[in-house]
Amino acid sequence: MVSPHREDPHLFYRAARARPLQLSPTLGAYMVTRYDDLRTVIDDPQTYSSAPAVPKIYANAPEVVEMLRRGNVPETNAVVNEDEPAHTPVRRVFDAGFTGARVRAMLPTMHATADALIDAFPAHGADLVADYAIPFVQTVISAIIGFPAEDTAQIQVWTDDQTTLWNPLAPVEAHLAAAERMGEYTRYLQALIDERRAHPREDLLSDLIHGANGHPGLPDEYTHCIVRGAARVAGFDTTRDAITSTMYAVLAEPSIRERVLADPVKMIPRATEEVLRRDAPHRGLFRLTTRDTTLGGTDLPAGTPLLLLFGSGNRDESVFPDPDAVDLDRPNVRDHLAFGRGLHVCPGAPMARAEIRVALEHLVRRLPAMGLAPGYEPVYIASYFFRGLESLDVTW
Repeated sequence: MVSPHREDPHLFYRAARARPLQLSPTLGAYMVTRYDDLRTVIDDPQTYSSAPAVPKIYANAPEVVEMLRRGNVPETNAVVNEDEPAHTPVRRVFDAGFTGARVRAMLPTMHATADALIDAFPAHGADLVADYAIPFVQTVISAIIGFPAEDTAQIQVWTDDQTTLWNPLAPVEAHLAAAERMGEYTRYLQALIDERRAHPREDLLSDLIHGANGHPGLPDEYTHCIVRGAARVAGFDTTRDAITSTMYAVLAEPSIRERVLADPVKMIPRATEEVLRRDAPHRGLFRLTTRDTTLGGTDLPAGTPLLLLFGSGNRDESVFPDPDAVDLDRPNVRDHLAFGRGLHVCPGAPMARAEIRVALEHLVRRLPAMGLAPGYEPVYIASYFFRGLESLDVTW
């Protein structure tokens, strides 16, 4: 049975924004749902630490931790978990993988991959999640990091394992199986790290190992954690979901579809930003108060956990009028929080925007008659971190 809150969490978010901060007993954290409160937290990293932003895999049950230790699986703070002053040196090295030059260098791969996937579509229809967005983003992110293309399927298994270990609501049995496979992932990554140390290339792995932007390379354990998490998990799931959510929004509303088909160069970026706002692909991150403070009228003592719900803030009626609608002319759409902001703004945002644009341009130009399959109803993935469609069935 599908949960109604999975399909439309905004019923809950809307109610939550009308009340003071609420403590979730399940998560053990206050939920931050209003746009202004979210901005307050994001813009004040001294009061709201990012240390708990994403969970630690070594925070799992003892038997899971033992399995991880047996596999020599390293764990450091992720980039998103680092506060200053430790954050900047790591972030500057990581940023090198997503410069404007690196984005431009990836464009031929994006265009070729999009064309090849469309060429392989069945004659009259496809699932744009399984047949297009997943393999498209997998190919691009593997090229950015420096993974061999032939290893993509196995790397996706390990990436799903990382997400499972982050999820405190997953059963212990799933955590154990994921932890065992993470030992294999560790050995695989270390072999790649050793190879890039001897023979650097133009990829993120080489940047992390050898350094960039005036900062030295990172210890191997940091490279493991950045590649496993911030690069492979965040770089895959959010972009996959943004591609399909944007395409769904275009196809679901005839007036939007007409405008996008008439001027894809201008309208696809507008549609992308508006859907990133309306259907933020990342649900949110945790913070921890470092001192007594007051947020949204609620007094919070030092050491209080918070869950930042970007999807709720992006539909805050006080900031985005008619927030549930897709408005291609929304004047303040770039104020959305889908990529965060400030100290921890997503470093891969320019690359993700390029991937979304290229993927959608190829679809609308090559398949202008595309429409939603008869009877199609959107169903959203059961994910602790991400919001995206399970499938997107189309015909032409």
